[in-house]
Amino acid sequence: MDIAVVNAQREIKITKLFGEFGKRILAFVRSRIDDVDEAEDIAQDVWLQLSRQTDLDSIQHMPSWLFTTARNRVTDYYRKKRPVRMTIKGSNGEEGDEYNESEEYSFNLWAGSHLPDMALESKEFWEELNKALAALPEEQRDVFVAHELYGVPFNQMVEEWKVPLNTLLGRKRYAVEKLRKHFESYI
Repeated sequence: MDIAVVNAQREIKITKLFGEFGKRILAFVRSRIDDVDEAEDIAQDVWLQLSRQTDLDSIQHMPSWLFTTARNRVTDYYRKKRPVRMTIKGSNGEEGDEYNESEEYSFNLWAGSHLPDMALESKEFWEELNKALAALPEEQRDVFVAHELYGVPFNQMVEEWKVPLNTLLGRKRYAVEKLRKHFESYI
């Protein structure tokens, strides 16, 4: 077969895969990385790595390959980055407990360590997550979605929503607890 035809077929296949999985890969990465630009770069790296594969037909289960590659890129990102801790100021303005991305506040960390990768990458998981989110009180859902799915920093929410940081953290923690319970029974 002519090399030009092979390359054209390859480009068509990658374009089709991007149309099918592009948004899901980006959402997957964004759910793990707060920085929008970094998340977009990582998602783009997944597609770049796919385009460098010499034989796309040798990849037996493309969704698994894409999400595994995305997860590996996210892991690499965190290996290169030092963890940042944010100090919470109490209502009196004094520094209080340190907030870091522990399982208490992060559904992503909990899900990554308690749910199989295949479950996290499935359409059913995302449908179930949407159902579980719909069951949350609106204030908890809003904080969870803003922080976990869209990567909005808490300090930005405090400024824009005019809600104290501790209130937002509490709402997020309750949302995470409810989602964990939901998915423990889902497993």
